[in-house]
Amino acid sequence: MSDDLVAELKALRAEVERLKSRDEILQQITRYGRGQEWLDPSLMDEVFYDDAHVDFGFFVGVWKDYKPVLMDIEAHGETTFHLCAAPAIEFDGPNKAYAEVYGIAGGRGYDGKTNVFGGRYFDVWERRDRHWKIASRIFKLDWHIDHQFPQGEAVMHPELEPAKPRSPENKLFRRMGQDVTG
Repeated sequence: MSDDLVAELKALRAEVERLKSRDEILQQITRYGRGQEWLDPSLMDEVFYDDAHVDFGFFVGVWKDYKPVLMDIEAHGETTFHLCAAPAIEFDGPNKAYAEVYGIAGGRGYDGKTNVFGGRYFDVWERRDRHWKIASRIFKLDWHIDHQFPQGEAVMHPELEPAKPRSPENKLFRRMGQDVTG
């Protein structure tokens, strides 16, 4: 095999590995929102290393200590949503990456109050034991909307029921690839 062909194959392998890593990180970013929506701490553990540094302003520490705080916050919402969008991912070698991700999150509390938050996640991703997870996350809030609907005006459309309960016990919760329509 010629040196040029060997070099081309090495470059192709490196690019395929980079694309696989990017895809895994993108899946993890999606998994982050799902873990909150379904109140599934085990799903969230797939995204963060236990020793991951997290800074959400009101909490600075490590993931394993923040997880129960986050799950308690999320459990107090009647409905919530988390949208992670436009991730910019840059690799620093084969086992480290940086990402900036726009996030919109919010929901309605049982008191009828609706909150929507917009901000950005600044992440350091590491691949340990062949899996990508967050090693450090900083969240910065860019904007916030807080709205209290007058009594009776924040009624959901009765024909559009939310997914309840918000837990892995819900028949709609699934690991990707499982059919939930039956």
